[in-house]
Amino acid sequence: MLQGWCEFLSPDDLERIHKTSMKVMNEVGISFPHEESIAVFEAHGFKADGEKVFFEEQQVLDALALVPHQFTVHAQNPEKNVVVGDGNPVFAPGYGAPFLVDYEAGKREPTMADYEDLVRLADALPNQDISGHLLVEPSDVPSGTAHLQMLKAHMVHSDKPFLGSTEGQNGAANTMAMASILFGEEIGERSVTVGLINSLSPLGYSGEMLRALMVYAHHRQPIVIAALAMAGATGPITLAGLLAMQNAELLAGVVFAQLVSPGTPVLYGSTSTNIDMKTGSLAVGSPELALMISGHAQLARYYGLPARSGGALSDASFPDAQAGFESMSSLLTTVNSGVDFVLHAGGILSSYLAFSAEKLVLDDEMCGMLRQYEKGIEVTSDTLGYEVIASVGSEGNYLMELNTVERSRSEFWAPTVVDRSGLEEWMAGGRERAVDRAHARWKRLVAQHEDPPLEVTTVRQLERFVEDRTG
Repeated sequence: MLQGWCEFLSPDDLERIHKTSMKVMNEVGISFPHEESIAVFEAHGFKADGEKVFFEEQQVLDALALVPHQFTVHAQNPEKNVVVGDGNPVFAPGYGAPFLVDYEAGKREPTMADYEDLVRLADALPNQDISGHLLVEPSDVPSGTAHLQMLKAHMVHSDKPFLGSTEGQNGAANTMAMASILFGEEIGERSVTVGLINSLSPLGYSGEMLRALMVYAHHRQPIVIAALAMAGATGPITLAGLLAMQNAELLAGVVFAQLVSPGTPVLYGSTSTNIDMKTGSLAVGSPELALMISGHAQLARYYGLPARSGGALSDASFPDAQAGFESMSSLLTTVNSGVDFVLHAGGILSSYLAFSAEKLVLDDEMCGMLRQYEKGIEVTSDTLGYEVIASVGSEGNYLMELNTVERSRSEFWAPTVVDRSGLEEWMAGGRERAVDRAHARWKRLVAQHEDPPLEVTTVRQLERFVEDRTG
């Protein structure tokens, strides 16, 4: 286990960011364009003027004290439950990509069949703890009801935890209803899904997100409150200013969730970064993104909140060398910063605009590498190995020692896609690239995938629920 986190901000830096955020919340205010939300704030003594809500520092701190530091998201298969906030990162694949990067065809619009295969793949990969939601946007189903088909795919093709829909009040309510069918109980007694609520930078939220947030909070299901502010466009160009601004809008969302339902699990989230000043496009493969991940994680610890950030992120348009080094930069920083929940841990290309099955496989391999790295070095009398060192001395080798044989299958991380065969064998074997091996692996995993054993009546109820709302 890592003994300390990667930190760039001093305690004084954190305090100054906090004070600036409090001043923004108190004097500038946060936009909540939803009458019911304003009514909730006013009922709890917050000052509001039209759509703007203004916050006193003590009001913020009182609400933050209600947020659980740790919670469990339950899966169909109890062995796949995930604990958020215990010091280990929870990995979930990419979210929201409108396009698919096909290994053969290149960029294309994804279909529902593609979506189902990606769910199967996320279920089969060993380091994706959550099967996801909105992995891509299927183009062959109506957008207004697509969330129903996606939710059903996660429930039928995977027994890992899943993210729910936040397509306004309707999407959130349908998530709760379908989860109740799946688990055979009313949702609220335990956490069984997670909702992603995005702020609307600068300093606001949409009515759709607020309505979804209220449904999740009423059912006491975990909520990720996340910002994607762009330095130089939807936020200040300086990273300190960007942290202060997004902190204000995130804390406002966390406070609101606690006013709706005190004690609701909330994650403090960010994927904010800079824009490329030449093109004006979002830059998620930049060192600035890594710095924002680190700073955001420090602020989460400052407030005692579980954090969501990071991922295997890249601006590259194909799973190539650029995608590899950019993704490792952001994912390694995420792990080194102590982020609890990692959305976009696999599959993302082209600054969130595209998803690749091959990259999901490669990124999952990377997640496995970093899980091994995160364990650190265990120092005990057994692992120091004085006896075997003394036995071998300077005349022998360790290969056939009992200590080596006993540990040979468990001591080191074992790759599934990484090639260590050597140059000659690689040349003789067809010169396969990593993306070629990843393509073969995902095709094989999906072909071999078996859906979890669900009761026939449960499947029928889910199908009927979807059919009644899409017919």
